[in-house]
Amino acid sequence: MPRQNRFRHQPYVAWGSPPIPTSVTAVRSSQIASVDAGETLRQLRVSHLFLVHGTFVGNDPLGFAQKLEEVTKLIPSLLQPAFKAFATESWGRTVRSVNQQLSGRLMGETGSFLDDYLAELSTFLGSNRPLVERFDWSSGNDHISRAEAAVDLFNRLADLPVDLTQERILLWGHSHAGNVFALLSNLLANDRESVEQFFLATNGRAESATNWELARSRLAAATAPHPLSKALCLVTMGTPVGYGWDCDGYSRLLHIVHHRPASNLAKFIAKPALPQSLDEIVGAKFGDWIQSFGIAGSELVPVDRRRREADYVVGQLLEIGLDIPQVTNDNSFLNRLPQPIRVSLQNRLQELSILLARLDCGSRIHADGDAAWLFDYGVDETEKLGHGTYTKRAWLPFHTTRIAEWLQKSWEK
Repeated sequence: MPRQNRFRHQPYVAWGSPPIPTSVTAVRSSQIASVDAGETLRQLRVSHLFLVHGTFVGNDPLGFAQKLEEVTKLIPSLLQPAFKAFATESWGRTVRSVNQQLSGRLMGETGSFLDDYLAELSTFLGSNRPLVERFDWSSGNDHISRAEAAVDLFNRLADLPVDLTQERILLWGHSHAGNVFALLSNLLANDRESVEQFFLATNGRAESATNWELARSRLAAATAPHPLSKALCLVTMGTPVGYGWDCDGYSRLLHIVHHRPASNLAKFIAKPALPQSLDEIVGAKFGDWIQSFGIAGSELVPVDRRRREADYVVGQLLEIGLDIPQVTNDNSFLNRLPQPIRVSLQNRLQELSILLARLDCGSRIHADGDAAWLFDYGVDETEKLGHGTYTKRAWLPFHTTRIAEWLQKSWEK
């Protein structure tokens, strides 16, 4: 998206050519770049490296912990001493901890940046490495959860003791963490009117009004773009094409996607996520199925009523400019149906038909960024429908050295 994006959503287009510099390559984990990643990042003055997980592997994906915390606050003050005996103040915190542990056990290293991954990355980067840290968020598959994560991440970065004129901050984001980064880029671009609309959209229904007010005041007091934007280097891994980016809100942006070309499509286009056979999906025959499916229209509705209301209002803002794509692809699922059936489906299942039309564009590539790397990781990389490869420790040296080399070359230009 252009500068002054103002939170506009990316379009879904059956691109005739890639919108940003794109490479499509078959790779192996042994193909590491010939650089000392830790030393390279040190020379580039990268002081912090944040790893940010994607959807459903955070501490409150369904919003239950937040609801418990709300209920606790509603206990009358006269009754609070009695309820403290039941440790009500820690219920939400306990649920968040349990959520995080369960997701780790169920998803393993192919679902998130676990402690073992952080430790191994720190060791790989060596003693001169940047400070490596994981940023956790609720991980809900909805607009309000991502908006909250963007606000919390902004506050976390704003608290860092760094010299923004000299030092740089590197963020890796798996799955929808990349869309959190996209929202962050719009916040950091700091267009006064659109940022104010963003904060007004929740009308106090966000999980942490205090964090939102802090971010709001910080942005209001800062220049446009915010000074953080010049220091921010972003890497997305398997991020579905979604929210629009503001080029004024970051310094560098790289997209990495697990992709295996289909024989009848341009090599940078994904085979539409629907229809595919179960074997194609589970076996990741065409790469990361989650990345191609998890676009606008695949979000879930929050359980809590207040969050549903906030999600709807925020979604209206974040989906500005998102039209039903005009698909001309001969492989369109809907276009193959007889006209009476197609019209009936479009009338009765409008949302599904819109999602199918968007999916038919085969969008692998984001509209903005310095580069998109479409990697064929090989036929054995099928975990989590092709979505789990990015966070496997076996690929850590490959990703780390390649990213360090890319950053180095980007500043040499």
